[in-house]
Amino acid sequence: MGRKAPRCALCGSPDAMAKIEGKYYCFKCGSALILESFKKTLQELKRKYLESST
Repeated sequence: MGRKAPRCALCGSPDAMAKIEGKYYCFKCGSALILESFKKTLQELKRKYLESST
């Protein structure tokens, strides 16, 4: 009848607020996940465009 409230896929917190790639995350875990993704993207761009031009 009623649906369960989503829980964070990493820490299990009931305060899940974001759905990323089909999984729910709380603010703390979701922001860490996004930050890590940004870091990887920036490192890849740096390697591809800055280091290849020298």
